[in-house]
Amino acid sequence: MSRLPLEGIRVIDGGDVLAGPYGCMLLGDLGAEVIRVESIQRGARWRGQLRAPATRPAAISPANWTYPDGIPGERPYNREPKYNGSNRNKLGITLNLAHPRGVELFKQLIAVSDVCIENYAAGVYEKLGLGYEVLSGINPGIVVVSMPLLGNTGPYRSHRGMGTDLDALSGHISLRGYSDGDPTQVQPHYHSDSVSGITAAFAALAALNYRRRTGKGQFIDVSEGETFLPHLGEAFMDYTMNGRVGHPMGNAHPTMAPHGCYRCQGEDAWVTIAVPNDDVWARFRHAIGDPAWAEEDRFAGASSRWENQAELNPLIQQWTIQRSPYEVLHLLQDARVPAGPVLNVDEVLTDPQMRERGFFELATHKEAGTHLYPRPSWKFNKTPLSIRMLGNCLGEHNSQILGGLLGLDEGQIAELERQQIIGTEYLQAADQ
Repeated sequence: MSRLPLEGIRVIDGGDVLAGPYGCMLLGDLGAEVIRVESIQRGARWRGQLRAPATRPAAISPANWTYPDGIPGERPYNREPKYNGSNRNKLGITLNLAHPRGVELFKQLIAVSDVCIENYAAGVYEKLGLGYEVLSGINPGIVVVSMPLLGNTGPYRSHRGMGTDLDALSGHISLRGYSDGDPTQVQPHYHSDSVSGITAAFAALAALNYRRRTGKGQFIDVSEGETFLPHLGEAFMDYTMNGRVGHPMGNAHPTMAPHGCYRCQGEDAWVTIAVPNDDVWARFRHAIGDPAWAEEDRFAGASSRWENQAELNPLIQQWTIQRSPYEVLHLLQDARVPAGPVLNVDEVLTDPQMRERGFFELATHKEAGTHLYPRPSWKFNKTPLSIRMLGNCLGEHNSQILGGLLGLDEGQIAELERQQIIGTEYLQAADQ
């Protein structure tokens, strides 16, 4: 079998939750040896509850109780699907970075690695004695990607936040939902985390190419907020050019009509349709049988359709409600009209496109069992990618990395466990 694209590259995943670990996962998908560093003193937020009762308490919603078969097990942090699905293709160790010996071992990892990615608040790694100046002194070729919420400089550099906070701070939450809706009822959104992770991975690859040419590593400052703002470019441009502040529009579009979600035949069945211009409108009209209303002047042009979309949408729904979402999909796609069914999770898993491409892959986790997981999104024809391993159990590869890579013997590893510098279970006082 051909070598994977990034074989021979070693990455230290020193982050938490999703943004940094997601970027590291992508590098692992491409063949890099990714070593995820955690702590038994502090629970990783993406691992869920450190200790859970046997059954779901009423105070915890079903959406946050996603253990396989509804059973947390003795170590629920090893059975959490969010973690196991978004941390594939990584090795995992534990190190107490508040202990000098833990810091020393981390530095030894840096000495034999190529990339380190972390997404803690600005200054956290410096306080641990692991700032870039220290790490580059150990390994001049190291590429360090630091991705705090709002970057490493500026008056907000020390601000902390999660994906939902950035959703609000970026202005994105003010554009979501319906025009008469309550922003407190908008579902939490973590788009910025995955976008930042992709950006971090891309930047790391660019820096590795720079190192290949020059022999020099570098520090990369990634603001999660800044990586997300270009996705709202239309709203910013509208304001700077026209003085308009964007607002929630539901499923409507600022220029397209029809553009929205339409009820179909069946219970809670819907389809999306988007008509960007008059040429597509002509094809759409023909596909739905050229009804008389479609020829009316109020729907003749893009501007008039947009101005009269309140009257247009119910007429379209009279047609969609007589058909299943997939029937609408095929009729309109055959006419080269953008359309797609609104699928739930079960329907995505069984969708013929997903099945044909094999996107969901059966994989076995040593504590979570065998389930379907999303596989790497790229399809390389020379170097096929796959799920080589799911999210690591806590400290699963301590002996492999500390012994095999750093050369510690069994006695030294046992002493680290005794001092609680490493371990495979969270301490009772671990802070989530």
